[in-house]
Amino acid sequence: MGCWWMTELNDRWLNQSKRGWSESFLSRVCIMDYKSVFLPCLLIAQLWATPAEAAIILSVAPSASTFNIGDSGFIDVMIHSDSADALDSYLIGLNLTGGPGVVFSSPQSEAFLSDGNYVFFGRSSSVINGFPATTVGGGGSNVTVGDLTEDPMSPPNPLPFVLPGASSPSLLTRLEFDVVGAGSFSVHIDPSSTFSDVDFNDFSFSSTGGSFTAVPEPASVVFLGIGTVGVGLLRRRRRLKNASSE
Repeated sequence: MGCWWMTELNDRWLNQSKRGWSESFLSRVCIMDYKSVFLPCLLIAQLWATPAEAAIILSVAPSASTFNIGDSGFIDVMIHSDSADALDSYLIGLNLTGGPGVVFSSPQSEAFLSDGNYVFFGRSSSVINGFPATTVGGGGSNVTVGDLTEDPMSPPNPLPFVLPGASSPSLLTRLEFDVVGAGSFSVHIDPSSTFSDVDFNDFSFSSTGGSFTAVPEPASVVFLGIGTVGVGLLRRRRRLKNASSE
């Protein structure tokens, strides 16, 4: 399957060639279709990108700090800027570490696209064109998320969104996961992720990761405790019986 944004990009190229869009954007959006080469291609793409001056700040927030085995949860990535950055497209990678005890759900529901606080709400090209915005890889240990703006009244023209400040961050994505084993886990934004303006200049960004733990079901812990006590009582009874028979 070819790059699923290519048709729209061709339309944009024909209608807005004067913007001088960079080849790097074509590389970045095609990465969504070729997940296996996400990081190498993105690093190559960045060689052609011109960095914008302002900075974007991201934060990763799990829905809880502790989960039981069998639970489902989600991770919110919030975004704001230290200046009035007009964001037109993004492509990010999220990596989950800590072992196979937690996996990103596949496929993702992508319900965040219809959330009123979503950064591209009402102007999401993924929604307008019915494109998937997420790709789960690495056996559930990583997710790629990408979207770009589109004016619903004048497609495929872009409609950049001015990012809010720290007091009212927007939702960049919400990703669901399933807990299948115990452990300590962390999630972080891949440093090769990109955020671009309408001319496909890349904004610099910083991010803080999130962490959480997964523990056995409370009932399992109780039964384990009962079993341990039972074994102890049985051993004591045997010792008493042996002592009395002597």
